[in-house]
Amino acid sequence: MTKIAAKITNRKAEFLLTNTLTGKREPFKTQVPGKVLFYTCGPTVYGPLHIGNMRALVVGDLIFRWLKHLGFDVNFVRNYTDVDDKIINRANEEKISALEVAQKYIDYCDTDMKLLGLQAPTKTVRVTDSMDDILKIIEKIIANGKAYVVDGEVLFSIEGFPGYGKLSGKNVEDLVAGSRVEVDKKKKNPADFSLWKPAKPGEPFWESPWGKGRPGWHIECSAMVSHWLGETIDLHHGGQDLIFPHHENEIAQSEAATGKPFCNHWVHHAFITAGNEKMSKSLGNILPTRKFIEIYGAELLRFIFVSFQYRSELPYTQPMLAQSMGELERIYLAKKWARQAASEPVSHDGKGATWSALIGKAREVFSKMEEELLSDLNTPGALGHLFSYIRELNRVEGEASGRAGAHPASSAERKEVAREFLHLLETQINPLLNVFAEEPQAMLDKLESIRRSKQSSSLSDDEIKAMIQARLDARKMKDFKKADDIRQALDAQGIVLLDSPQGTTWKAKG
Repeated sequence: MTKIAAKITNRKAEFLLTNTLTGKREPFKTQVPGKVLFYTCGPTVYGPLHIGNMRALVVGDLIFRWLKHLGFDVNFVRNYTDVDDKIINRANEEKISALEVAQKYIDYCDTDMKLLGLQAPTKTVRVTDSMDDILKIIEKIIANGKAYVVDGEVLFSIEGFPGYGKLSGKNVEDLVAGSRVEVDKKKKNPADFSLWKPAKPGEPFWESPWGKGRPGWHIECSAMVSHWLGETIDLHHGGQDLIFPHHENEIAQSEAATGKPFCNHWVHHAFITAGNEKMSKSLGNILPTRKFIEIYGAELLRFIFVSFQYRSELPYTQPMLAQSMGELERIYLAKKWARQAASEPVSHDGKGATWSALIGKAREVFSKMEEELLSDLNTPGALGHLFSYIRELNRVEGEASGRAGAHPASSAERKEVAREFLHLLETQINPLLNVFAEEPQAMLDKLESIRRSKQSSSLSDDEIKAMIQARLDARKMKDFKKADDIRQALDAQGIVLLDSPQGTTWKAKG
């Protein structure tokens, strides 16, 4: 842990990360000190990515940034699944080949990631470039007696792998008893799964020892991990929907092939929900990433993602959008102030002002943010320290401006505090969280433009009532920051709250 301690000084720099395999938050340790072997499941490319898909990519990017900040040498591999039933179906719809469909949407995805400013992994790999590795690992599994061949299909035998279910907590008996699909008579056990599928007419195929066909979904990642990172890796990430069966099957396949542990630390992020359901193409409740960026801009999406801890469900609602816009506006108003204050000439000594107490405070704020990130990547907790600091800046600015004869705009101390705040946003926070690098006036203009365009689609009465109740709940818990954020979010939507001894009511501005 020497490199980490050198990065975050004077603090116990132990990175605690929830491990799905154990169900516990535990210290993140690697096989080789200072080096991380990290794999994340990339998208299946059969259409434009929606913001639910994009959360996976952003969380992977956040982990990558944070590990590098801690001083690790990170070998980060992400894949594209470019052969799949969904891709084949889309190819039939669009009257082009499956490979053309995959390439089209890989390009689309790459553009979206560039728009969001995601860092490139160490290596991006495709299933179609990994067929030799896939065939080799399947052959190993068969040779070890953990798979069998029936009519050109290779099936994994879960009875030959006693540890099956250790990631998801499921057991074989429950899986079979709860199955609603017709039993495949080719299988020795109904829960056995395919490693290699025989080719069907009109589908892409590859030659194999078992005949023409294509890989099953799960074997792809096992082969790519083994080739690019090795038999045992330090960290594997994906969405919680991949825990079973995908990641459970990855473990079974890989460990059946090598006899070694596949991955020491598993990380899974929660869903984005819309209407109390997971956001997904199959449910039809999706918002494409490109569409969101066109309407709201990339910065708001980046900010929303880091405003929620990765293991927390992210509810996509109009109140959430309004609150996020209000919070982002507060930060950019502070950044605008800092830009102006840092560039103004100093004309007096600022005696009587209280700015000197804030000099060096930005360094303390960043240290507290690092502590939050060390605790399971608690990004909302980290942002809470930033908002507290902004409130302090606003308080001191107000006090200094209110003093008779004071000229805070010309204070040397004020100028120094402004410079430190800009450094905090642009040089420290931005490389970690990928936010707050935009020009302040352009961002403020964008937010105002969004509000004007949304005036005709204001909140419903039920949404307003829900936000008022959430504000009341926050005040009861003495979470006054949250309560104030909700009030500002409603104000941004043209809703004025009226507090009285009888309760809280509201009216529209006008």
